[in-house]
Amino acid sequence: MTEEDRTYQRARTREQKSQRLDDILDATRSILNEGSYHDVTLSSIAERVGCSRANLSHYVGSKEEILLLLYIRSLREILEDMRGIDAGSLDASSLEGLKAASAVLAAMLASHRDFGRLGALLTSIIETNVRLECLVECKREIIAMMTEGSSLLIAWGLIDDSADSARFLMDLSDYASGLYPATHPLPIQRAACEETGYPILSYEESLRDFLTVQLVGYKALREKRRDS
Repeated sequence: MTEEDRTYQRARTREQKSQRLDDILDATRSILNEGSYHDVTLSSIAERVGCSRANLSHYVGSKEEILLLLYIRSLREILEDMRGIDAGSLDASSLEGLKAASAVLAAMLASHRDFGRLGALLTSIIETNVRLECLVECKREIIAMMTEGSSLLIAWGLIDDSADSARFLMDLSDYASGLYPATHPLPIQRAACEETGYPILSYEESLRDFLTVQLVGYKALREKRRDS
């Protein structure tokens, strides 16, 4: 047993295991905030947490699994923020009201950096090196959260159909994942953009514009259904 493992005893209870996992996710997030995906290794995470790689393996199977769980935690935080939005503050009856609702949602999403950052890596990298049982469990939780999020959009009057609402959230997730890398360039990419005058878009503003177009489109679809 290493000195690290003597001071970092393995969790026994469910509460202890949950706290250990939160510690691992917090450490991973801090490494990401300081660098990039390539800086995240099991060794760097273990060092930040204060345990050995062997001890880390008792809680997660790979670094991609940690990143997947960090993405899921970000979705939970977004859903919690959505629950706190006052339906009375949103007006879906006018273009200006939809623009205002889009601004609220865009600001909320932009405040959860891991949603876009890890979403950009989700299908091509993260999900390719995780245990099937872990991926299945995470997919089930995503479906449950999407269902609740869809119900909230309907309750707010922004969309009136459950299938449309679910499709809207899926499209939003895909758009945010593709948008994030372009709006958060690495230093070498930013230098090239500055030297050539290549534009760097705002993540929040681009999300706001996308949301406005989508919500206006669904409002038109709702009116068309009502008139037909």
